[in-house]
Amino acid sequence: MEKRIITAALTGNWGDKTTNPVMPMTPEEIAEAAYECWKEGAAVVHIHMRDEEGHPTMRVDLFEKTIKRIREKCDVIINMTSSGGHSLDGMASDETRMLPFRTQKPEMGSFDCGTLNWLHQTIFENSPKFLEQLGHLMQEVGCKPEPEIFDVGMVDTAKYYLKTGMLKAPCHFQLVCRAAAIIREAGYEVATPAEAREILGIRK
Repeated sequence: MEKRIITAALTGNWGDKTTNPVMPMTPEEIAEAAYECWKEGAAVVHIHMRDEEGHPTMRVDLFEKTIKRIREKCDVIINMTSSGGHSLDGMASDETRMLPFRTQKPEMGSFDCGTLNWLHQTIFENSPKFLEQLGHLMQEVGCKPEPEIFDVGMVDTAKYYLKTGMLKAPCHFQLVCRAAAIIREAGYEVATPAEAREILGIRK
């Protein structure tokens, strides 16, 4: 039977424990949440980091600590954000956003296919230059890009990068989360991490 892949987005770039008391924010909490999601059928976890004050960050030491703890618990595929550090005050530099990929070499990483206005208050910038640098880096370290689609125009951007070879088929687009129950009701089985790697063409 054809499989469906469940991705659990654990923290994200917005919100905190005042808006969601159970949001995982420390490396220990994020690793435990990843493990719990894996036990419920998630093959992929999408991770963001928060600093000691709860602010979004791309700090390498926090990614390293979190990923190490997840790896000690399970074989879930780790999909690392490339947009951490984005806040209403601005964004992390392009190099800061890419550095964790150089050091951690995750199996997957987010590839946001364009710039957009965010919350009517700031700009979420992903310039063509940054996307090309990020795409080359992901290929260099063996990380599969996950095109994140926030509007229809970004599909055309992803198709352009597929044509130029920056993205490789099969692409795994981030559009909407799905629950295991919905997948099974639709007549599909949920993919394990090993099966998801095979479907996505990821070599562990």
